[in-house]
Amino acid sequence: MGLAILLSPPALLPAGAQTTVRADPASEAKAQPPAQAYNLPADKLHEAVTLGKIRPSIHFGAEFWQLAVLWILLATGAASRVARRIEAKIGHPWLQAATFSALLVLALYFAVDLPIGVIGHAISLHYGISVEGWPAWLSDQAKTVGLTLLLEVPALMLAFGLMRWARSRRRAWLWFAAASIPAMVLGAFLLPSLIEPLFNAYEPLAKSHPALVQQLERVVARTGTSIPPERMFLMKASEKSNGLNAYVTGIGSTKRIVVWDTTADRMPTDEILFTFAHEAGHYVLNHIVKGLAFAAAGSFVFFWAIARLAVWLVRRFGPAWRISAVSSLPGLVVLLLAFSLLQVMTEPIENFASRYIEHQADVYGQEAIHGLVPSPQATAVGAFNQLGQAYLDDPNPNRFLEFWTYDHPSIQSRATFAGHYDPWAPRQTPRFFPR
Repeated sequence: MGLAILLSPPALLPAGAQTTVRADPASEAKAQPPAQAYNLPADKLHEAVTLGKIRPSIHFGAEFWQLAVLWILLATGAASRVARRIEAKIGHPWLQAATFSALLVLALYFAVDLPIGVIGHAISLHYGISVEGWPAWLSDQAKTVGLTLLLEVPALMLAFGLMRWARSRRRAWLWFAAASIPAMVLGAFLLPSLIEPLFNAYEPLAKSHPALVQQLERVVARTGTSIPPERMFLMKASEKSNGLNAYVTGIGSTKRIVVWDTTADRMPTDEILFTFAHEAGHYVLNHIVKGLAFAAAGSFVFFWAIARLAVWLVRRFGPAWRISAVSSLPGLVVLLLAFSLLQVMTEPIENFASRYIEHQADVYGQEAIHGLVPSPQATAVGAFNQLGQAYLDDPNPNRFLEFWTYDHPSIQSRATFAGHYDPWAPRQTPRFFPR
């Protein structure tokens, strides 16, 4: 549904491949990138190209189907009819808002999120990216429904209350934006300790990969930062996915780096060091905090625009929808329609910012492993090829799709940059480390 405040979202190695604690002897042979830095075997290339067409269809289909469902609820009068029945049977305005909000959230989940999720999961299973069976997937969806209700119903109730309270009704958007900031910070703080463990199992990385932790501490020493082993976690992703990943999550005392077990078990150690260094870049460069600051500043403009658009929609279509004001119960559907429209329109801005910080982390990671691996360029290119093969990323994505929908630079562009980035070459200067 997209309303929930972010608590803030692509041939595998042989199954028997083991992680070692030495430099990859083949890395020197890959020092010079090929004409195209990211390549796939012919069979995988065909699958990647096909998925390169399927994924945007699902992406845009989900967005426009949500807009269509919201429009249907309004145009058919279903939203106003349900609101009148609730108002007739429930006397207290807050209970009316809670009931209507819950029904709206559930309607959107079962009409939009669940069917789109089923399609996406079926495709992931077909191409071997996901290994999670349908019972386990449905169990995760049940948890998602509960979290969605827990987060979005109070948010809708707050919006409804602010629009009706005398002191805030004229600038309800401003109050709502202000309230969203501590909610985002709290969500980012609680995400790794309360939310993520509901869906995946975690353990200290040192418990199962102590030798790898020793190698990662070389990166920590190189960066001069404090990322102690107790903030390094292993996620047991192999129970659900064949993908490769690592990420930074949390803020303050919950801030940590998480490495998927698929990454730890299947990638050569040099490439794991680069992947870890990339995540350390997010950690060191405070990208989570900066992202929260960006979101907080942008939320005021975003919610102001939602309020203006919602008012215009009611003026233009209100009589046909049988809605007299945005501050009514069916007005919440209008707010969600305005929210969804603006979310689609601002998607490239958010993704541009995300690609920027991901590129920064790529640069930081490649510089951080200088002196730790024989060839940082070859190591980074190898890591990106592993990542692209695991998710069957199209080597030549459509430029418009990359601009509009990618929250990371394409694997091809990342690998190409990595293959040519050598800040220790004559007359070059590293961005984050001294020569």
